This record gives sequence, structure tokens and C-alpha cells, in this order.
Amino acid sequence: MTNPVGQVRKMLLLVPEAWRAGTRGLPLEKAVRVTGARGPKEVEEIVAALGDMEFGPSLPEAVLSVTVEDGRVIVDRAMHLSSPPPLSLREGAALLAALRPFEGNAGPAVSRASRKLRRAVPEPFRETAEALARAIDYPVDPPGEWAEALASAVERRLEVTVDYRAEASGTGAPRTLEPRTVFHKDGHWYLAAWNVAKSEEHLFRLDRIAGVAIGTRFFGEHKGPPLDRYRARHLFFQSGSERDVSVRFTDEGAALALEQWPERATRNPDGSVTVAARLSPGNFLLGWVLGYGGQAEVAEPADVREQLRARVAELEQLYAG
Repeated sequence: MTNPVGQVRKMLLLVPEAWRAGTRGLPLEKAVRVTGARGPKEVEEIVAALGDMEFGPSLPEAVLSVTVEDGRVIVDRAMHLSSPPPLSLREGAALLAALRPFEGNAGPAVSRASRKLRRAVPEPFRETAEALARAIDYPVDPPGEWAEALASAVERRLEVTVDYRAEASGTGAPRTLEPRTVFHKDGHWYLAAWNVAKSEEHLFRLDRIAGVAIGTRFFGEHKGPPLDRYRARHLFFQSGSERDVSVRFTDEGAALALEQWPERATRNPDGSVTVAARLSPGNFLLGWVLGYGGQAEVAEPADVREQLRARVAELEQLYAG
């Protein structure tokens, strides 16, 4: 199946190169090299997908026509390129999000396009458009030479041995896995797999895999929890120890709470704000509350509030000398 983001990338590379070729057009062989297409046929498919693109009511005369004639890709040079029209909040966010996967390695052309798009969003909406663009997760093709082998192993349900570099030490170690799925989340590609030695599911970043060897053992049904949890916006998985906790914020902390968690925040008559959350009581929760420097406190439940009081007493004892 054609990857839509990969096809858009090839379109972005093809059109300006064919434009610069002038009325003679860009030879298909060169178009293949420029875009990284599999061959002339794929270039023709890209051109067919482009068709005649109209730019809407704000530019009624602007039509981009791309054709293949006599083995050459020709862009209609009668169209005059101009600065983008003012964009709505939603249009600006969508276009910026579409360019975001290419900003790191697509060169100065994409950087210039991003700057122009940002300027085309009216000033009052730019910050919100940026936030929306960051929230939209457009996956690019899985990185590395192992992606295709892993996808094949997932489909065929074959055990693999993966040489994986741990983040903490940077050293590689072989792991025998039953691969479940390859997915994109928060700017990275992951392999979810059943670790045979540990009898539990682990996640592996594809860019930290140094080698993959596909075995011959067919493992049948996939083990592990439902894959639906990887469709969540962020990679957070419930441990089973979560509880309903209410945290009360005051002063600047109250304003921050309203801004960050508007759907879970409740204004109190005294100006404070209470945020309801489902978290695991422990070091993370206590440290998070203490990080607000006295502008946050655990309101409920009572035993978690007591945990925080005891932690504060421990800290007072630690620093008493």
C-alpha cells in the first residue's frame, strides 16, 4: 500500500525540479533519481495523483498542471507562484504538521516553506497553530534497514533475534522476540514484541536496533495485552495501582492548572483550582506536587495526603542539620 506521506514527499521534490527544467520538461530517468521513486512508473503515478491542483477562491487563476509527455515531466509554467494567502488557524496547523516530519532532513527548501507558512497565519493565531501542528502526528516511513524485515516477521509470526542498543549504556545485546507490531508515536518508531526470556511485552525504538535475524520458529498467536493501548496519544500504560486523586492549586499554580488541564480543572470560591486525575500514589505524584513550591497540595484521598505530609517531614529531618 502506498504511504501517503512518502508520496507527498516525492511530489514536493518532483514539482520544483520539473519547474526548473522549463518547457522541455524533466526526463523520467532524472525524476526517478530526484524523488527516489522505484522507477518511471511510480513517477507517472505521482503525476497522475497530482493532476490539476486548484488553489481555491483566494487564488482563482492559480492552477498547477503537471503532466508526462514523451518521457518527460512538464509543469505548466503559465502559473505564477506567489506568496501564500492568509491561512485560517486550521489550514495553517494542518500544513505545518504535514511539513514537520521533513524539517529535520529535507534541506533548506522545507525550512523556507515552513517559515512562509508561519507568516501566512495571522499573528493572533500563530501560537495556537503551532500547538495544533505539534499535536498532529503524521508518521513517516519506518527508519532503518530492519523495518521491512520486522514487518515481514510480524505478518508471518516468526521469531526474531534483535541486537538492541540500550539507552542507558549504549551497548548492544541480543534479544529473542516474538514481534507484534511496528508503530509510530511522538516522533519515533517502535517495535512492540513479546520478550521470550522475560515472558513479557517490551517496546524497542527502531533507531536503536543494530541488527535483526529472522528465525524459523512460528509462534502462533500473539501474546501480550491488546494493541489498542498503542493508539493512545502518549505512551502511558496503566499499572493497575492508579487511584482518583484531587490536587488543589493556588496563586500562579492555579492559573497554570487552568491552562494545562482545562477539562479536568474546577474553580473554587477562594480562587484556587482543583484538578482531578487518576495516578499511582508514590514518588512521581509526591515529587510532582512538591515541584509547585507550596502552590499545590493533595486534597484527596486522605491516605495520599498523609503520604505527602510524611514525605515533607522526612525532608525536614534530612535538612535539619
